[in-house]
Amino acid sequence: MTSPHVSQHDMPPPHVLREYALIADGERGALIGPRGDIVWLCVPRWDSSALFSSLIGGSGHYTVSPRGRFVWGGFYEEGTLIWCNRWITESGIVECREALAFPGDPRRAVLLRRITAIEGAADLTVHLEPYADFGYSAPREVRQDEDQVWNGRSGKLRWRWTGATTARPRDNARHATGLTMDLRLSPGNCHDLVLELSEEQLAEKPEASHAWNATVSAWRREVPTLENNLAPGDSRHAYTVLRGLTSSTGGMVGAATTSLPERAEAGRNYDYRYVWLRDQCYAGQAVAASGPHQLLDDAVRFVSARLHQDGPRMSPAYTVAGGPVPNQTRLGLNGYPGGYDRIGNWVNRQFQLDVFGEALGLFAAAHRHGRLDAEGWRAAEIAADAIARRRHEPDAGIWELDNRAWTHSRLEHPSQRPVAALSKGPRPGRRTADAPAARRPAGQRPENTANVARLHPGTYGRLLRLSVPP
Repeated sequence: MTSPHVSQHDMPPPHVLREYALIADGERGALIGPRGDIVWLCVPRWDSSALFSSLIGGSGHYTVSPRGRFVWGGFYEEGTLIWCNRWITESGIVECREALAFPGDPRRAVLLRRITAIEGAADLTVHLEPYADFGYSAPREVRQDEDQVWNGRSGKLRWRWTGATTARPRDNARHATGLTMDLRLSPGNCHDLVLELSEEQLAEKPEASHAWNATVSAWRREVPTLENNLAPGDSRHAYTVLRGLTSSTGGMVGAATTSLPERAEAGRNYDYRYVWLRDQCYAGQAVAASGPHQLLDDAVRFVSARLHQDGPRMSPAYTVAGGPVPNQTRLGLNGYPGGYDRIGNWVNRQFQLDVFGEALGLFAAAHRHGRLDAEGWRAAEIAADAIARRRHEPDAGIWELDNRAWTHSRLEHPSQRPVAALSKGPRPGRRTADAPAARRPAGQRPENTANVARLHPGTYGRLLRLSVPP
């Protein structure tokens, strides 16, 4: 691997993590700092390499920032992941509305930025430095077409930047580093910037106002009001964040980023851009407590698919496409201060028994709302059979530690009360011959039922009806 093109010229410095805002469209997410600096974005998917990676020491960033001194603030528009940066400058107030066009297209990202001079004139600088592959692939083939739209390539990505008519290339002694623009707005005026990113040929240019209207409408459709909750505002924002992290495949990633420190210099800096099945089961059950909303169906769909795919060998985590998590490696970057530069995750080598129990809890929650179809029922049988088959094996436990007989793993499976709900009510289907479940001779009890009977006697008969083939 060659050295990354790390330029310190106008590189945004790191901020405290709480000062970054997340915008997301389900397929990928970006982090925006208080200077209007987008310092993290992986394209085309969550687990792809980053185009903007200055958060962890790479070169790429996309910054819209006021000139001179300012005080920063910001807010999310209710029920959306549309962020609004707000700066009080020495001459007035300026805002930048930020979003990824929603819902996201797995093959193409559209980054929307609308700058408005709320009070007084606004003077800003704009920098676009699209360095793909975590800073290892500099922009190339940069040109402005007959419509004054900028086009270029970075690594495998094609990009197109609309609204930057007066931008100019910025070069150093060896290569172009990106584009820069000065922007001045009269009081009350606004200006749109649209950045498109794809590994494929870019289609027709989106019209900014239409893209904004479609994004706002989609968020209104996707996020329920949750009015009957004790804290509807907080619940709705939590649902909004979870929806932004959930792909069209149904998979919900643990985080948009990698290698950020849980505690400075403590070594706990991992890549969470994958779907942790346990976490998705928890999220699905939390949603079910409020009602049969779409995120519950998404969780059931993704977890069921993994059980049908891998049966008792199901991994604790997957990519959003259902593929294996890559091995952990280092990027050769400085990392976020106190953190590292890791991508991939060794969870791909682990067995975590409790994940099968969490899946059963999710399926039970879906069943209570009448949302468990025949595929879901067969997935529940696969999970129960996997527990019966593997419950005596040492596992990594909930915190991914050394393989041992962890208490949580032994308790968080069919002994939990939600499993009882799976045996109630009509079933929409029976197990088919091609389901990759562990097989036992007819009438043989699963090995775990003795302990289940002692822990939760009331669930014993129901569990047996679930896990023994009819």
